[in-house]
Amino acid sequence: MHVLLTGGAGFLGSACRELLAQRTDIRVSLLRSGCGAAISDAHPSSIEAPSSLRADDLGHHMKAHNITHIIHVGALSSPEVCEREPNRAYDSNVRFTEMLAEYATRVGVHLTTVSTDLVFDGSKVPSDGFIESDPPHSLSVYARSKLSAERITLRSPTHTVVRLALLYGHSESRSLGVLGWMEKALSAGAPLSLFGDEYRTPIHVLDAAHAVLQLSERALPGLWHCGGPTRLSRVEFGMLVAKALGYDASLILASSRLTSNAGPARPEDVSLNSEKLWTTLEMVPRGVLEALG
Repeated sequence: MHVLLTGGAGFLGSACRELLAQRTDIRVSLLRSGCGAAISDAHPSSIEAPSSLRADDLGHHMKAHNITHIIHVGALSSPEVCEREPNRAYDSNVRFTEMLAEYATRVGVHLTTVSTDLVFDGSKVPSDGFIESDPPHSLSVYARSKLSAERITLRSPTHTVVRLALLYGHSESRSLGVLGWMEKALSAGAPLSLFGDEYRTPIHVLDAAHAVLQLSERALPGLWHCGGPTRLSRVEFGMLVAKALGYDASLILASSRLTSNAGPARPEDVSLNSEKLWTTLEMVPRGVLEALG
């Protein structure tokens, strides 16, 4: 098994690399996401791709290294940046996925594409959270670009899409992630304002990475929701983080997403029902206290 991993320097990508490094039976190569890209072997040797990558170029490089699986984690993931630069969001999140999918389908390589719970608008949430068959409706450029990437990937009945909930954990990447910026404030004794009216199903990044790798290795096709065990508001999540890591929970202040002027429209509740995934993988995702304790 030879995995081509995109976005290996990012938050989730770093976690995937950490788990893959423990597998001596899997070879790993890295591909920077975006239309200008470079393929590099995770082993000492490396291969440089053309600066302007086309599907045929990508296919040539992947064929030369006998790639068997693609795990597509890389994306322009900042909703604020995507809103300001929709063309860049399209190139990074849609066009690049299309190139990967075109090659993977043509030669029979399995493709796993990571998406987001933000494809839902959160206005009408089922009591147990959104399941895979619920119709998405996206509010932001970022979410629409990821939904387009989902649909491109699923044109092939053999490929896989994983919709992820809010990720947290201590990152080996340059991205602090949600936990990093929360800890930065709490460790400095500064007030931390969090939304009390925005709900997610947070999942630890290593649990998410494990699920993504399992789906890829087993080539389980179709759409899968990957969220944690509990629906939490941002405030509730912050309180659990403070308890788990020994910070002063009184620093956490409740605010409303409705009064926030930051970035694109924010869905109220995009809680995921991930029963299909965890039952199939025979795995129980950790809650916040367990994961950070």
